[in-house]
Amino acid sequence: MIDTHIHGGFGINFNTCTKEDFHTFSRNILKRGIVGFCPTLVGDSPSSLKSRIELIKVVMKSQKENPKCNEAIILGVHLEGTFLSPEKSGIQNPDVFLTPGVENFKKITGDASDIVKIVTLAPESDENSLLQEYLENHGIRAHAGHTVSKELYKVSGTTHHFNAMEPLSHKKSNLALKGLLDDTIYSEIIGDSLHINDDMLKLFFRVKNIERVILVSDALPIAHSDMESIVFCGKKIYKGGKDKDGTLAGSSMFLDEIAKNLLDKKLLTAEDIQKAGFENILNHLNISDETALKLQNMGVN
Repeated sequence: MIDTHIHGGFGINFNTCTKEDFHTFSRNILKRGIVGFCPTLVGDSPSSLKSRIELIKVVMKSQKENPKCNEAIILGVHLEGTFLSPEKSGIQNPDVFLTPGVENFKKITGDASDIVKIVTLAPESDENSLLQEYLENHGIRAHAGHTVSKELYKVSGTTHHFNAMEPLSHKKSNLALKGLLDDTIYSEIIGDSLHINDDMLKLFFRVKNIERVILVSDALPIAHSDMESIVFCGKKIYKGGKDKDGTLAGSSMFLDEIAKNLLDKKLLTAEDIQKAGFENILNHLNISDETALKLQNMGVN
């Protein structure tokens, strides 16, 4: 399986960890059958995010130079923070948000933009959809997320569908509904039965084309750690993934556990899991045939 939306685990936080921590995480997550992942960064200052992305690029280079390192492959960065709507900030700190734009994107990524795979943004704040167009033209997937948008604009995906966006309504259309019905849009979904109740998951899987579903964990650094709490996005987060007010910051489950949950509840079949947890991601992120074959062989072994 491949996880394109994961913030860490085993006590390791991708926004703050060391190079060796990335290697440690990669070795440990591979043992759970996760063969590739996109470290997902939450909002921070441009300089901090730039340093993070540059570090991840170094780790990716190290993995390529050591093909027998027995680690899950880092496929590139998912930049979730910074270009979000303050009205749907969730656990993230709106004080560090920036207006979506090409210059702000370059300020954050510097010379390492080539390893960015996904950028989550509030498309309604992207004037004339210029950043969305720029990203898609450069092979980076623009995802709508943490948004109050009623339109899809020019994104090619949605981030943790239903969460941090306007809910479905029988009286009006919105981004959640349009993304559900649009067969050209890939939609992330967190199937832990906590972020989304089982009946809504059932509805999602019945309506959404399985070829456009992407299973993600949104796992937090506290997942599978001995820690009682962590500081994430500047807030204290407890086991179970919530802050003191009950706001969900993310999941405490990894993708293999989420897949088992969906299988056990008969919400998806094993074939569905293979598509939504592996094949669709290769297609959406335009993963090279060489890397795809390596990932496939890692999953077999």
